[in-house]
Amino acid sequence: MGRQRKNRGLLKWGGLLALGFIAGAAFVFFLLENGYIQRPSPEVKPPIASIPEERPLPPEAPPPEAPQPPEAPPGYYPRVAIVIDDMGQDPKKLKELLKLKEPITIAVIPHLRYSREVALQASSNGLEVLLHLPMEPKDTEDNDPGKGALLTAMSADEVRAQVEQDLKAVPNAIGVNNHMGSKFTEDEILMRAVLQVVKKKEMFFLDSRTSSNSVAGRLARELGVRNADRNVFLDNNRDVKYIKGQISELVSIARKRGKAIGIGHPYPETIEALKETVSGLDGKGIVIVKLSEIVEQ
Repeated sequence: MGRQRKNRGLLKWGGLLALGFIAGAAFVFFLLENGYIQRPSPEVKPPIASIPEERPLPPEAPPPEAPQPPEAPPGYYPRVAIVIDDMGQDPKKLKELLKLKEPITIAVIPHLRYSREVALQASSNGLEVLLHLPMEPKDTEDNDPGKGALLTAMSADEVRAQVEQDLKAVPNAIGVNNHMGSKFTEDEILMRAVLQVVKKKEMFFLDSRTSSNSVAGRLARELGVRNADRNVFLDNNRDVKYIKGQISELVSIARKRGKAIGIGHPYPETIEALKETVSGLDGKGIVIVKLSEIVEQ
């Protein structure tokens, strides 16, 4: 009898719990349907981004060789000027260059043992002479510009005075180009001082372009100084075959632009390469001219 009462009690409570559960579920459903409770948003996993194939970065682009002149008009014969730097150390080098019988331009470093002699002999033989003006490079530890160099620690007045002294050491110079100078030619105030002397002397300036950030050409044009930029270095590699290839590059620029300027040095390899190439340029329609003929106003 007691067991039956106990079972009836359990059934009664179980029914009440079931009714309560049903009522609660119905209430929750009512709240959801009427917007009182926000339905949980299903979890959205972000798409897996595809990982691009890893590639090495391209090498840093080298600085531009030199700004190129505009293309030549039709029918304009291509002209090439060749400048030999670092003259004044050995007069025998000048004799070898004179044998080419071409209007090679000679750039003489001041205050060397044979600077004056080489400048006078070159001009007396009809070659144009430049003052190869020493200027401060960025790497002074491995590159000494030599006596008479222009330094960025100088004042503008000191620079002008030094240029005057260097010009006296190279008689008959009709123009100036920089020897080294990757640091100095980026200094606007001091380059302006240099070009003021060049203008006063009614000379021209050839930028050797040892720095792609050189301000020399822009300032020369502002000041009304005749000027030009080097297009090709002929002998960064002292190999005859390489130098002949650089001369071919010089010719290609001249064909496209009407003119081009190459700078080399009195190395045996450079002189040999010139001997093997310059005599045949006339037959290719290329004229070797004095530098003064192609500098710009």
